[in-house]
Amino acid sequence: MTMDIANLSETMRQGEATRAALGVQLRTRPLWSGAGRFTGAPVRFINPYRMRPVNSPEYLFENIVHNGAVYMADGQTSTGNATVYTGTDLKAWVARNAGASEALVAGKMLAAGSLLFTVTSYAGNSFMKTSVDNGVTWVYQGGGANGMSFSSAGGYIYGLSGTGTTAFQTMSAAAPAPANRNFATARGWNKVLHNGARWLALGDLYTAAEWSANGLDGWASAAGYAAAMDAMPSGTRSAFTVGGRFVVVSVAAGAISTAYSDNATAWSVGALGEMEPTGLRVNVLGSTAAEMGGVLYIPVKLTDGTNFWNALLATADGIKFKWLPPFWRGAEALPSISAKAGGTGLIFNAASTGVTAAHRFETNPDAQEVYLAV
Repeated sequence: MTMDIANLSETMRQGEATRAALGVQLRTRPLWSGAGRFTGAPVRFINPYRMRPVNSPEYLFENIVHNGAVYMADGQTSTGNATVYTGTDLKAWVARNAGASEALVAGKMLAAGSLLFTVTSYAGNSFMKTSVDNGVTWVYQGGGANGMSFSSAGGYIYGLSGTGTTAFQTMSAAAPAPANRNFATARGWNKVLHNGARWLALGDLYTAAEWSANGLDGWASAAGYAAAMDAMPSGTRSAFTVGGRFVVVSVAAGAISTAYSDNATAWSVGALGEMEPTGLRVNVLGSTAAEMGGVLYIPVKLTDGTNFWNALLATADGIKFKWLPPFWRGAEALPSISAKAGGTGLIFNAASTGVTAAHRFETNPDAQEVYLAV
């Protein structure tokens, strides 16, 4: 299934007929623009998503990344068939084998510059694989990936240990082989971000942070981070960047709280407290987000206690937020999200067979709605 936000052409045609019949003036306006775009107010809007023809109904894509030349998707996995798919237009896909006797580890696939990265497994062991030719050939870069988390930030792939240690590894297009490096302190490291100037590493379930000027060494404590986290309610956390700003988002008792920094050292508390749409609560915070047009889109799962909806939380600064209407109803896993090349839309990658057809959605937040001005 593929969706995008588009001009509601059918509504416009009906509106034109109404205008002709009643003699009233019709206008169109951007649905998500203007001074009130990020007020944080829970307002219900007309659903801006529409169906489009399916692209690849035989594929279930759990993750899609782009390396500047091709998209890469991890497809349906099976033992002895570590298959990824590459393509240039999100429509035509070519199967690529990343390990003849291995299985693909779903969701552990990244791009850093032109470098493509994935993890495969065999007999309970996980292996790192890289490609520098758009997924055509894959190079074994070592085992020991069990229990590791991986991030892409500032042109590097980071292999992070989930246990308390200073050690981590980096890979890049220029140096695909893992290089051993160290943070300043031993922690269970979760994620690395880059805001265009500095790198920020987050550890111990986002309660601690270090920063670096080059993403490789010279790591130092992110002063002010601990105090900002203490000011936020404890809950499920994730971290992103938008417009050169680091933003940490926390969900506690269904409400959204944030902290932000432009330089990784001076931190401020942004949104606090009730942010959910009326009658709904945030049940799951997405681990991925996508920035497009200076706006960050974070998938969240909402619930009224009985039913569940997948929706988007949008922010341009990490302080003010806007809720986009839910794009799917159901209790399946929250999909990952990424931006299309060229900033032409967003891609949702569903990880459940409960979603029909291609399990992928595309959106364009510059939708137009039509209304009557009487």
